[in-house]
Amino acid sequence: MSTIPAAAPKNKVKKTRERILDASAALFSKQGYNGTALRDIAKSLDMMAGSLYYHFDSKEQLVLEILKIGLENIINTVLARVNALPEDASTQEVLMEAAKGHLTALLEKGDYTSTSIRNYGQMPTAVQEEGRVGRDRYENIWRKWLVAAQEKGDIKADVDLKILRLSLLGSLNRTLAWYSPGGKTIDEIAEIQIGFFWDGIKGS
Repeated sequence: MSTIPAAAPKNKVKKTRERILDASAALFSKQGYNGTALRDIAKSLDMMAGSLYYHFDSKEQLVLEILKIGLENIINTVLARVNALPEDASTQEVLMEAAKGHLTALLEKGDYTSTSIRNYGQMPTAVQEEGRVGRDRYENIWRKWLVAAQEKGDIKADVDLKILRLSLLGSLNRTLAWYSPGGKTIDEIAEIQIGFFWDGIKGS
């Protein structure tokens, strides 16, 4: 008696789910969360809007999944850059590589990361609260680096690290509004941005 492999339908469902996520991330990134309806996503995939509910219970569940993927992307990209540094790397080198990783994830690695940056404030409170876990995890990584740097004397003692962290990440995120390929490279932009901050925060 022949049997039908169970993996085939599972793989098809997985691929369809991935296509929905890709299309949704692209639309959310371009049009915003509030400006994108499920019917827009379905239309871009040549699907019936009701078919989306087979894979996702709601628009909120869909964007939450995109948030999680985007945040994992940025965390993994940043840590890969920083972890590649030698153990005796300076604070400036750590922050520089972290910024390069952040901008790479933001500008080169697709719509998932930019959706998480551009749309967070538009999302329902419940989605924001659940998504905050990943955002806090990422900010805690930067917080740890900055605290360690201040304790070593690499950052002046009177610098408010919370304001510094928020300003630094805000500056990097704002790059989404004006970056265009063909000008300075992502690494060059990161070096310039960190340079602005470093010249004002480094210890004697």
